[in-house]
Amino acid sequence: MATIAAVLVVVTCLCAVLAFATASNDARSNAFERQAVRAALSDHAALMKRTVSLIEPDEEVSARVKQNDRAWLHQNLGRSLNNHFGYERTFLLDRQNHVLYAYSLDQEVDQHQFDALRPAVQRMIRDPQNRDAKAAGEPLSGFVATGDFAGLAVVRSIKSTETIGGGPDVLQSVTVDLLDDAFLGELARRVKLAGFRVYRGAVPNDQENFITLTNFADGNAIVLAWMPERPGVTALQRIAPLVAGLSLTLLAICVMLLVQSRRTRAALVASEAEAKSLAMEDYLTGLANRGGFVGRLQARVAALTRNEILAMAYLDLDGFKDINDTLGHGVGDELLCLMASRVRQTLGDRGLAARFGGDEFVLYLICAERAEVEPFLDTLLSVMQQPVRLEGHELQIGASIGVAFAPEHTDDPGELMRLADIALYRAKADGRGLVRFFAPELEQDIRNRRTVELELAEAIDHGQMALVFQPQVDVESERIVGFEALVRWDHPERGRLPPETFVPVAERSRLICRLDNWVMRRACELGRRLDDVTVSVNMSPISLRQPNIADLILESLAETGFEPSRLEIEITESAIIQADVEVNAALLRLRESGVRIALDDFGTGHASLVHIRRFPVTKIKIDRSFISNLGTERDAAAIVEYVVRLGRSLGIVLTAEGVETREQLRFLRAFGAQQAQGFLFSGPVSIDAAQAMLADQNAPGGRPRPPGMRRNVDA
Repeated sequence: MATIAAVLVVVTCLCAVLAFATASNDARSNAFERQAVRAALSDHAALMKRTVSLIEPDEEVSARVKQNDRAWLHQNLGRSLNNHFGYERTFLLDRQNHVLYAYSLDQEVDQHQFDALRPAVQRMIRDPQNRDAKAAGEPLSGFVATGDFAGLAVVRSIKSTETIGGGPDVLQSVTVDLLDDAFLGELARRVKLAGFRVYRGAVPNDQENFITLTNFADGNAIVLAWMPERPGVTALQRIAPLVAGLSLTLLAICVMLLVQSRRTRAALVASEAEAKSLAMEDYLTGLANRGGFVGRLQARVAALTRNEILAMAYLDLDGFKDINDTLGHGVGDELLCLMASRVRQTLGDRGLAARFGGDEFVLYLICAERAEVEPFLDTLLSVMQQPVRLEGHELQIGASIGVAFAPEHTDDPGELMRLADIALYRAKADGRGLVRFFAPELEQDIRNRRTVELELAEAIDHGQMALVFQPQVDVESERIVGFEALVRWDHPERGRLPPETFVPVAERSRLICRLDNWVMRRACELGRRLDDVTVSVNMSPISLRQPNIADLILESLAETGFEPSRLEIEITESAIIQADVEVNAALLRLRESGVRIALDDFGTGHASLVHIRRFPVTKIKIDRSFISNLGTERDAAAIVEYVVRLGRSLGIVLTAEGVETREQLRFLRAFGAQQAQGFLFSGPVSIDAAQAMLADQNAPGGRPRPPGMRRNVDA
């Protein structure tokens, strides 16, 4: 009996130990599951914030609201967010929180559908945890559950440059991703769990693991529950028969308990590793995510020895957005995974690579000296530029890289990342497909560029921009047949600035569309004073890709009363090469309305006869670099003669830019060019001077006498 009692005591103790180990293992597994679920929800909220911030420019949304362009709002906000990202509900509010636009489940709905959300939005805005994000102008997020739905809501301020009542006209956008089957299914896939359910006003059963989320609608809790893995219970169910059978002998029981204890510990370690991986890994590419990368970077910078340097690199894919937009997100995701694999293989075990989101990759490389970095980066660029074939498409993509060094530039990891990002900006600004290393002057360049951006935006709105006009003359008669409108900035402190000081900044900051629109309207207004001649207006490739560019130009013509046949739009070769079907359709529509299309700076890009014949080009402007070498370089004369013959064979007018000497003019006459432009005739002049030149030309027996132009009755 004593032996039996002893065995029973031992078995009871062992069972108690197993029960405790099972509960402990399950509790730790549940904790790691909760951590992974919260991390996944946080990543999804961050993705929503970036998406709603980048879907359309603030100025465009604000303008569309003021125009009450509901079709555009429906297509580019509500439906776009739903179709592309699965965000089912979108609302736009004015500063008094009146609903301007409401979208739900693929249709515009009554504004009262927002009433249930209104208290939640107000609580989110007032929530102390959102104070820093609100002060920084960043989107706010939170969970909302009302009578008929539960979802993740993102609130974003949309600021317009126009003012109402002395301050900026501020709109609020509210976007909701419903916690429906699709949302919960994607969450289950990411964290590798199952059985997700949402409880409101109820407690999940004992078999479920869960987290509580604050419901901003009423301040109560939303419970998100799922079926946990329960590795301890699984293990216990597996060994229960063995424990019963081996309880006959104490030795066997002790041996089996020892073996099972080790197995349980191994399962717990594996569960911990998986949970940590989910929290620190990019779900798409398998690279480290921001959290995982920053932690490793901090540790590695702190551990640098005197014989080591750390190269921090930001890498951005060139042309990825166009591929993602035209071929779809499926192809885009495959391309990101392939590029991530190339980065990982090239880097090897010399550092760590991560994806921060979109096409933004980062990495750090440990080496003994800076000379080792450049060969590595050259190899990486070469690998990234290799063609890719996906779903029948041959894709060519490259990368721009910005690099900063620790400890040379800084030993603070956050500052090191910021400096590498500045270097990346310079690489993209210098032409893409390049590597740029951080230097202190780059930071000053960023500040200067931002200053120019802010001042230029104000200048466009406050009448500091002006137009000057350079005449275009007939080569044979030297009579003025047109003017090119050129923009200048009358800066209140720096005086009149030429376009090369501000147009590149406008193109990088997206101010170029506003600037081009202003130039177009102003040129049409002033062009009415220049009788019987054409007026040429330059159009950037970015402005040309505006979806309503043809409407904007035709509206300017209609509202100013300027004849379409006298307007000539100058576009560059790069604009033609990058043009898609929509741009071609817009140019064809403008040409059918009578507007002329000129190909500017011909010969400096890669336009071919195929490109020229695809588009309704009525004029080719030969770049000044070829004209300046006429009479000095044989190749220049051959190129100009070829372009003139090409244009004449296609029935296209040829204009030579930068004509400064009579010898150049004689070459152009011999080649058969029809028009010329340059300082031989006149530099850019004011509208009053341009009018005077036309009046002088139209006087009986007269010819224009612009500044610096000689009167020559024999010409």
